[in-house]
Amino acid sequence: MGLKTAFIKTILYARRNGVKAAYYAAKERLELQKTSIYKFVPPTDELLAQQRQNYKKWAQNGDAPRISIVVPCFCTPEKYLRAMIESVLAQSYPDFELVLADASPDGSVEGIILEYTEKDPRIKYTHLESNGGISENTNAALELTTGDYIGLLDHDDVLTPDALFEIAHAIRKNMMNTDTIKISDCQIRLIYSDEDKCDSNQTYYYEPNQKLDFNYDYLLSNNYICHFTVIRSDIIKELKFRKEYDGAQDFDLILRACDGPGEIVHIPKVLYHWRCHEASTAANPASKKYAYDAGKRAVEDFLKAKGIPANVSDLPHVGFYRTDYDTDIFDAREDVGVVGGKLINAEGRLIGGNYTADGEILYNGLQKGYSGGFLHRAVLQQDTDAVDLRCMKIRPELMDLYNQVLGIDYRDTTLKNNTYEAFLRDTKITDKGTKIVKNSNVQNDEYINESIIADSIAFCAAAREEGYLILWDPQIEKKLK
Repeated sequence: MGLKTAFIKTILYARRNGVKAAYYAAKERLELQKTSIYKFVPPTDELLAQQRQNYKKWAQNGDAPRISIVVPCFCTPEKYLRAMIESVLAQSYPDFELVLADASPDGSVEGIILEYTEKDPRIKYTHLESNGGISENTNAALELTTGDYIGLLDHDDVLTPDALFEIAHAIRKNMMNTDTIKISDCQIRLIYSDEDKCDSNQTYYYEPNQKLDFNYDYLLSNNYICHFTVIRSDIIKELKFRKEYDGAQDFDLILRACDGPGEIVHIPKVLYHWRCHEASTAANPASKKYAYDAGKRAVEDFLKAKGIPANVSDLPHVGFYRTDYDTDIFDAREDVGVVGGKLINAEGRLIGGNYTADGEILYNGLQKGYSGGFLHRAVLQQDTDAVDLRCMKIRPELMDLYNQVLGIDYRDTTLKNNTYEAFLRDTKITDKGTKIVKNSNVQNDEYINESIIADSIAFCAAAREEGYLILWDPQIEKKLK
């Protein structure tokens, strides 16, 4: 990010959230820039050659999916347009079609694209009579597609040369695991990959977005799926893009596409370079504030359509949202079984509350006022493996399970009067350190912490076995002394 862009971001952030919050945001970003080491490593020629050979075997067996890529174009600078098209033509997986819908009024784009269509029949082009906006323009491109799956690509971004092979490989893997014969019957609804950003000349790559596997509540917090997104053809053609969400039309589509039977697959590999230039949302989020307002409406309307009464509000960083439910969350969301918050020490640093299944403390040691990096994950609601017994509330149906797993009666420890000290007075760890027993004195705090985390994970695992989500809400917090 250039100094000018960083300065503008800081000023705008301060206007929205105050000088103190802007200070912490700028301080965190500077620290991240000093410690972040990232270098995009493209796939080797040998790997791409092997992928081409694999494709030939798949094609001979008749089980190579066709992937369509749709791109709405509007007055795209020639340099960026050619780079985008060339990135698709360079794919190691050749069974694709590139469909470009051009709404440029001056014909500047048409000549460049026709130059490519004359050389490669996989490229389809349509010139739109008028500019109907990004949703209507993309829908026009959808009408021309014939692929089994359809990928979304912006007119000034680029794909890595192995992107489509990785998509096809995920589809075939699912089909083999589920004994599916026809590609159209594949159970995958949507596939997405990691991404990074690049400068206007594609000489510098930075801010890799190494995404979570599908996470429902994190998706309600922001469009983390973003690029590269590929959706099964029948689903995207039924849902289509909706003009009223222009600016966040992809977020609206992704929310709806993920809501249904089937699998959401994450490929943990950078397959997409999001180009940053002065006018792009990637470089300057404030340049498209309307897009983030549309994103907020997309979440609001999605929840409303599902009959979930909730209020969606903006968080300090643009494009990130918070959902508060009009009723008790367990009444509003039948899928949520456990809610927990963060544990902080006297200095306000995060020291627990959100855990992986193997006991890792997520965002451990995060300083007060920090958001957890440029993706701001530590301030967002999200599904997780486990939350902590010392800052936890559960739905009534799980109270018996709580007692069975832990050997104590449930208490809502997110309430202020249910403190950590009170919890310790009423509990003790057995010699094995695996179970909590009522009405005993406790001596070793460090031992207790480790065992309470283990018991937290055990109970949350049992709740997940019952089919419930575990929700971590960082605005719920408990201070440990």
